[in-house]
Formats: sequence, C-alpha cells, structure tokens
Amino acid sequence: MYLIKCWNCGAEYDALEAPFCNHSKPTKICPYCFHCFCDAPEEYKNNFYENCPKDLLEEKLILENRISLRLGETLIKAGKITKKQLWYALKKQNILNKKIGEIFIMMDLLTPEELELYLLGQNKIDEINLEKFQIDFSLVEKIGKYFCITQKIIPMEIFYLNDKPILRFALSFESDLMKIKMKNELKNFKLIPYLAKKKDIENLIEKMEGKKNQDEVILLKKDEDNTSI
Repeated sequence: MYLIKCWNCGAEYDALEAPFCNHSKPTKICPYCFHCFCDAPEEYKNNFYENCPKDLLEEKLILENRISLRLGETLIKAGKITKKQLWYALKKQNILNKKIGEIFIMMDLLTPEELELYLLGQNKIDEINLEKFQIDFSLVEKIGKYFCITQKIIPMEIFYLNDKPILRFALSFESDLMKIKMKNELKNFKLIPYLAKKKDIENLIEKMEGKKNQDEVILLKKDEDNTSI
C-alpha cells in the first residue's frame, strides 16, 4: 500500500491500486476525481517518486516503453525495422536510458528526419482492422470471458517485457478506456489499447457469446451423463 493525497481534490487513495493515465509521461489517476497528476507541481511529483515503492517505478518504466512499442509497431508495419530489431532496441533503451527514437537513430535504422515523421500522431490511440480477426479463446479465458463480453473488449495478445505482462486489446470507444483501466480484472496487466469499428467488436463479441453458450451446453451434458451413471 502507498497512500497519497490527490493534488487536485485532496482525497487519500492507494497509488499502488490506482491506474496510470495514458499520457506519454504517465502518472497515477485519482479514483475519486479521475484526475492524473501530470499537471501537478514538480514538488508533488518529486515527492511521489522519491517515496514510492520500487514496483511502482518499474510499472512506470514499462508504461513509458508502451509508447516505444507503438512507435516500433508503426515502423514494423512500414517495413523500416524488424521485430528482432525492435526488441534489441528496447533492451538497449533500458541500459542507455534514452528515448527509443534516439536508439533507432544510433542503430542507423532511422534518420532524424524520418523519426520526426513517424512520431506524428503517436499520442493518439492507434486504430486496427478486426474484420478478419480470429479470436483466441484461450486468451479470452485468461482475461475472463464474462468480463470481455460485458466490457466489450477483444483481447489480442499477451506478451512480457521485463517479466511484466502486457495486454494488447481492442475497444470501440476511447471514452470507455478510463473505466476499463479501473477494473480489477486488468490490474495485473500493462495495457496497449486499440480502437476498432463498433460493428467488428460486436461481431466478435457475438462469437464469444456463442462459444460461452456452447461451453455451458457441454458442461450441462457432462453433468447429466454423470448423474445417469
């Protein structure tokens, strides 16, 4: 537990349980007024990080790496780098404590002019086409089928960075992101959200619901078979 007072509303809350915001230099979100402390005085920020647990600092580092991952994915799609080069650059970034763009330049993968071009629009949530996306039902089970259906999210991938689980998922509306981040089901994951068409999300949710009903029928039949023995 790491109790702090919100700089905005003055309420006390556990910063370890509160989610980070989605800004490029993420800070914690107060569960009472829903304000992060990105705009708080520097003294407040310095005091927060000087006294916070080590796990919280590691979490912040991974979330900052999320920005690096988004840029890396953009460069992979553009054919500028490979996945292997991205992971090597991320490891190098943790050692050198430089921005990922600087690492790409050091590795002769980008020119400064190209970096400036690819950085445009990195602060917004990327869009993704799920029209032909195949649901990984084992991944849905890990997150929670009921949770995915009720929150209308599509889990896409779980991978690990510095032994921390990162979840890539899709949703329809950016306005839902804050509410989803506050849910206990996702508190152990660092999140990389994507925006998808509402119609595509709804179609995939229907498939989840169909699989859910099918699983319930199978369980019911097993119970009947066991009862008849």
